[in-house]
Amino acid sequence: MKRLMIQVSVIGTILLLGALAGVQYMNEQLGISQPVPLSSPEIVAQETAVEAPSLSRQELTAKYARVEEVGRLNFFSEMGTSLADGMNKLSRSFLSQVMAFVRQGLNGEEAG
Repeated sequence: MKRLMIQVSVIGTILLLGALAGVQYMNEQLGISQPVPLSSPEIVAQETAVEAPSLSRQELTAKYARVEEVGRLNFFSEMGTSLADGMNKLSRSFLSQVMAFVRQGLNGEEAG
């Protein structure tokens, strides 16, 4: 049983890291985010004097248009969005039930 739990943990970790790597890869391909190289403390002090170039509105519009052309092809992003919406509705209904119980039990008010 212990060996099975270790195998499940290792496989789960590998799948999680693979999904994270896939999301990062898609973000880079769509131009949503670009990786920042690691730097040592000496280089950081020199780079603080130079301001980072900001993206103009035209560049942002072009990137947005490219994303709209290509479309969001990431199944995991869609699944995560729907899961988040479902969890949001579930937590709101749970909190509503708790508040109704508190209102009814402690204050003696009727729900509704």
